[in-house]
Amino acid sequence: MSCLERRKEILKYLKNNGTASVHRLSKELYASEATIRRDLSKLEEEGKIKRTFGGAVLVNLLNKEIPLSLREHEHPEEKKIIASKAIHYIHDGYTIFLDASSTCYYLAEQLTNYSDLTVVTNSPKTSLALGVKNISCYCSGGLQLPNSIAYIGIKTCEYFKRFNPDVVFISCRGLSPDGYLCDSSIEEAEVKEALLCNSGKKVFLCDSSKFGQTYRYNIAHISEMDIIITESKLPSRYQKMLKK
Repeated sequence: MSCLERRKEILKYLKNNGTASVHRLSKELYASEATIRRDLSKLEEEGKIKRTFGGAVLVNLLNKEIPLSLREHEHPEEKKIIASKAIHYIHDGYTIFLDASSTCYYLAEQLTNYSDLTVVTNSPKTSLALGVKNISCYCSGGLQLPNSIAYIGIKTCEYFKRFNPDVVFISCRGLSPDGYLCDSSIEEAEVKEALLCNSGKKVFLCDSSKFGQTYRYNIAHISEMDIIITESKLPSRYQKMLKK
């Protein structure tokens, strides 16, 4: 396959899947990761894509909401690692908030060995997954986003303010270079802000592909979080922000 043909295939894959990692493109196109990185660099020079940590996204998707059906297949191993670390901050008798992110969905799948646990979420998919013994799950309701399995809106935000959770788990589309958790949807950003209002511990779940990624709307600053969980070492610039 020539370099031009390969780059066309990369663009085709991104159009179908929203985002892609270098590792996934390498497997799909039977090319080395070094070759894929050179292709991505060239496509970024042409203004067709934006490089991300370990992969790429189409430029016209940067500030659009990618459907959860696509997002939940991005970086699955990293999200499983994050979820396995996050469960250590959950104990029997807790009330926890889970947002509608794909990362929190991976966490929900692991909540099977707890008793007297209450979960509040704005994700109908997460709510259905938690229909197991010993978990009381409350789903907010509200307006459902067309490209996402999530409820949003004023009623959704008001619903979360009724609870006093022990722990809140949130994720987002990106962690900007200056340390802001950010999202492409203002509606989802508002819900995440409401989630944080009455929280006990604030736990931010962030896989490394989101480091240095800026989207349109800020949710909170990294310094406002109590715990940050990622599958790799947190870059020094974020560590300095936390120390301050």
